Amino acid sequence: MNLNQLYYFRELAEKRQFTQAANNLYISQPTLSLSIKQLEKELHCKLFVHNGRYVKLTKYGRIFYDTVINSLDTLDTGTRRLKQTISQDAGNINLACIPTSVGTLMPHIVKEYMQEVDKAPHFIYHDNPSLQICNGIQKGWYDIGICSYVSGFDNFTFVPLYTEEIIAICSEDNDLAKIAEITPEELRGESIITYTKDITIGKDVTGALLSQASDLMIVNSMHDELAIAGQVLSNNMVGIVANTIYLEGFNLHKIKLLNLPKNTRQVYLVYDSERVTSDATLDFIDWLKANKNKIDNKLHQKRDI
Repeated sequence: MNLNQLYYFRELAEKRQFTQAANNLYISQPTLSLSIKQLEKELHCKLFVHNGRYVKLTKYGRIFYDTVINSLDTLDTGTRRLKQTISQDAGNINLACIPTSVGTLMPHIVKEYMQEVDKAPHFIYHDNPSLQICNGIQKGWYDIGICSYVSGFDNFTFVPLYTEEIIAICSEDNDLAKIAEITPEELRGESIITYTKDITIGKDVTGALLSQASDLMIVNSMHDELAIAGQVLSNNMVGIVANTIYLEGFNLHKIKLLNLPKNTRQVYLVYDSERVTSDATLDFIDWLKANKNKIDNKLHQKRDI
């Protein structure tokens, strides 16, 4: 029995079809079939039975599947931790950021940090939504995250780092394009589109709006500012979004949204203190904590409308 056979067995057990499993494994179907037959011969039992075009696990296959899953998960976790430690020892910091941060704000912050330290680490950027960032930190893929608060990661440290201003946007042809600021109450009767409530910013923005005016007509369907801005222009709606760089490519009118808490859109520095071991990572975390007010002020100066 070898490691490849275990990976092959797991893929076939989960995909239940030789062709699809072989394609996912980048091997030929005969190679996969031979590997499974050799495994069954070694274990002295049938692991799969055919069910039309598909296969399913036998009683013995289900028992073996549980063992294989636990073993491979343990091995994969250990491998990731080893790679993370080697990366940290080499002076690398894997920094995972939400899209609005990775391409604009964080590179400037990192540049400023590197100008202040004697020995600068090497930053490796990763672009992901908040949940994937937290999952990646938990699995050892990332050292630090810049993202929304995500529940369910109770062992993580979430440090408020900066806020993004929430504004209203409309087309230049909309009657609201004549005004510079508005309250949620004044949006009654408007068709409003904002983020889906499946993500943190959608829940926070919707909650803040409805706390001011519970009868607003809100459509929660989009995941980012690009999609919301497109709907605003196509359907003459009012968008409620974070004032990010993604809006710069659209011919939109921005309206200051009054009476919402400043931290409606809060972005956090996130890490697992039990996994952070390198001095370079710890130093950068400490620097971010010490400079978070300056970071927040710099962001709002750039986004002032």
